Amino acid sequence: MTIKCGDLISLSQKPGGSYQVVNIDEFSDCVWVRRWPLANHRSPTFAVPSNELRPERLETV
Repeated sequence: MTIKCGDLISLSQKPGGSYQVVNIDEFSDCVWVRRWPLANHRSPTFAVPSNELRPERLETV
């Protein structure tokens, strides 16, 4: 799976949530993400191993 900053993804350990890719750390194989949509007061970022990422499936109407 190829990802880039700004992509929306889901996490295997937190199903049902959407996260935005903020940064990709190629040296440690971690990706920095934040909850999506952004909260009004704060949206902290956190690192997850790249093998936990799942592509976000967009529902079509």
